[in-house]
Amino acid sequence: MKKIAFLSMVFMLSLFIACQEDTFMEDSEMVYQPPTDLEYMDIIGAQEGQRIITFPPAVNTGRLVPYFEIVQIEDAQGNILDETYLKDVSIANPVVDSLKIDDETGEKIGVINYKEAGAITIADGNAFGHGDYYFDIKVITSPDEPTIRQEATFSKGFHLNVGPALVEALNYIPLTQNLLLDGSKQTSEPFIPSGNKDIRFELGSHDDIFTIDPTTGVIKVKAGATPEEGTYYPQVNVISNISEEVTTFEGEGFLALIVSESPVEIPLKTINLFYPTLQAENTMYGYRKFVMEAGGVADNKIWIAGSPCNLAADDRPSEASGAKSIMTNIVVGGQSLPHTSWVVINSQNLYNYSQGYDLSATFWSKNQYVEYMTDGRTPTNLEVYVSTDYTNNVENATWTQVNDILKCEINNSGNVFTGTPYPGDQQGDNPDGLKDTGKNADAKWVKCVLDLENYKQEKNLTLAFKFASYFDEAISGATGRGGRYYISDVHFQAKEKAQE
Repeated sequence: MKKIAFLSMVFMLSLFIACQEDTFMEDSEMVYQPPTDLEYMDIIGAQEGQRIITFPPAVNTGRLVPYFEIVQIEDAQGNILDETYLKDVSIANPVVDSLKIDDETGEKIGVINYKEAGAITIADGNAFGHGDYYFDIKVITSPDEPTIRQEATFSKGFHLNVGPALVEALNYIPLTQNLLLDGSKQTSEPFIPSGNKDIRFELGSHDDIFTIDPTTGVIKVKAGATPEEGTYYPQVNVISNISEEVTTFEGEGFLALIVSESPVEIPLKTINLFYPTLQAENTMYGYRKFVMEAGGVADNKIWIAGSPCNLAADDRPSEASGAKSIMTNIVVGGQSLPHTSWVVINSQNLYNYSQGYDLSATFWSKNQYVEYMTDGRTPTNLEVYVSTDYTNNVENATWTQVNDILKCEINNSGNVFTGTPYPGDQQGDNPDGLKDTGKNADAKWVKCVLDLENYKQEKNLTLAFKFASYFDEAISGATGRGGRYYISDVHFQAKEKAQE
């Protein structure tokens, strides 16, 4: 995708710096008066639904630290916005972020940081549509000291202009379509997952061969054209009728048109949406780790990279060159201590493929050297979860465990069953009734597939693995062994559905 033209946010950074120099220094005699001269830099051309952050404002408070409140927000017609909008808006205030030692008393004194005070943040996915918005801002000084507290409300203290959201994805389904020389066939209408729909379509290439409906985006062979039989990759421009901004789509991964005299059969494609290499603990390689309880394991030994699953090699795409598995072993010095850690795979936007595709997440895992506790139960397991509200904090997210609904297969045996195998060799007492000698995956690779049909509308779907311990004190020998767990070849796929 290439953006040919766009509106940018106008921040006027130099003006902001000039306004800030004497923000709190105008009243040298400390006469406590209401704040004056609030100045925000207008934001012009922010795009619909996208995250917005302002610079902190300049304001005269007579040297007192300012605190801010958003009183209300109006649109250009004077309508006051409701909670639909307000829930995504926040304003920063001073915080005590460090302590210093008083030179005279030796006491610790809180240091107030007001560097970001007054900065307004509007969350991603907000409801602010195309148009102008005006924020009434209240500024308060010394809010906890009634004798010197002052406040003032600034009507329309901040102006936000939101431009139309551009179309970021354009999906013709299927990716490869057949057009006939006689013009009797045409493409499907493209699916537009996001962006302002007040648009029109134009061809950026091959307009001597094809025509495109400016309203629907449907493409067909141009009347009177005599193209050679073959495959073509037309460029499609999507133009905003509001701003005239242009977004361009082209290439094999966008749309391929096979022109022929008679119909041809086109095999359905599988798209690798995300295939992280897991080479190192970094979102660049597809994951982050979170250690809740290290036990006896050093941090540099938690989820370390090693050789990938050999059984997955035939399905591994070329773009995943250098792929690794990751592993944690909690047996240290002959004993196992309780250990809890997470591997969180980069969140995925599935909505772009919510129509015309079957979506799935696949991974390979292995447990090894897990030995049961005295009552026959496993001391550990690799728990698998999904979340739709994860934002870089495991503990604040809502997680749903999916072990019981995964479709699994041990060592490519051809026997697919539901639910991950119980760790260990399945022998001995079975107090939980979960052991199954026909599903012994001890030291074997297990392929697991999660059907994402129920999540295909999600724009922030996160897959995660938890090394979970089910014991409280050190175990070893006859009392159990925590063992190790491997993860390899995690990937998300979209498979084209047959068209009716």
